[in-house]
Amino acid sequence: MNDIIFSQDDVAQPLSLRERKKHLVQTTIEETALRLFQQQGYEQTSIQDIANAVMMSTRTFFRYFASKEEVLFGPMFSTLRGVVHSLQQVAPTESPHAALRATLLHLASQYQQQRASFLIRYQLAVRTPSIASIYLHALMEIELEICDALCSRLEAATNRNEMRVLVGIYMTAFRVAVMAWLEHEAQGDLVSLFQEHLGYCSALAHNV
Repeated sequence: MNDIIFSQDDVAQPLSLRERKKHLVQTTIEETALRLFQQQGYEQTSIQDIANAVMMSTRTFFRYFASKEEVLFGPMFSTLRGVVHSLQQVAPTESPHAALRATLLHLASQYQQQRASFLIRYQLAVRTPSIASIYLHALMEIELEICDALCSRLEAATNRNEMRVLVGIYMTAFRVAVMAWLEHEAQGDLVSLFQEHLGYCSALAHNV
C-alpha cells in the first residue's frame, strides 16, 4: 500500500481570518445545538431555539447550516466524504482491497479523535429513529461515491458490480465496528476493532 496516501491531504492548510471566524461560529452553533438536543430532544428543538441560544436570527443560522440535520450529521458526513477524496488520490495500480483497507483504517483513527462528538450524535440518533434513517440513507449514498472513486481511479476496478459488493462488505464491517464501539461509550481502540471485524469478513467468506 502506498504509505504516503494521506501525508499531503491531511496537512492542515492555514485558514484566512474570514474562514477562521466562520469556523468559530459553526462550532458555536454545533455545540449549542447538541446541548439543546440532549436537554430538550432533537425533534422538540427548533431552529429558532438554536438561533435564540446563540443570539442570532434564523436567517443568519441558514448562512451556516441548511437544516438541523446538517448541524447533527455535518461533521460525520464531512469525515466520510474524506474517504472519497482519499481514494481519488491513490496510485492507479493500487488494489481495491488495499485502498479500502488503508482508507477506512485512517477513517477509524479520525473517528477516535472525535469520539466525544460522535458519541453524542450516536446517542441522539438511537433515541430518534427518524434521524437514524437519514444517517443510514447517507451511508448508502457514500458507498456509491466510494464505488465511483474506485472505478474511476484504480486500474483493477473494472467490474462495477464487483466493486459495489466489495465496498458494501468493507463499509458494513466499518459500520458494525463503529456501532459496537459507540455502544461501549466509545471506549477502546476503534482501529483494532475494525481490523477484527475485517477478519470476521475473511473468515465468513472462507466458510461459505
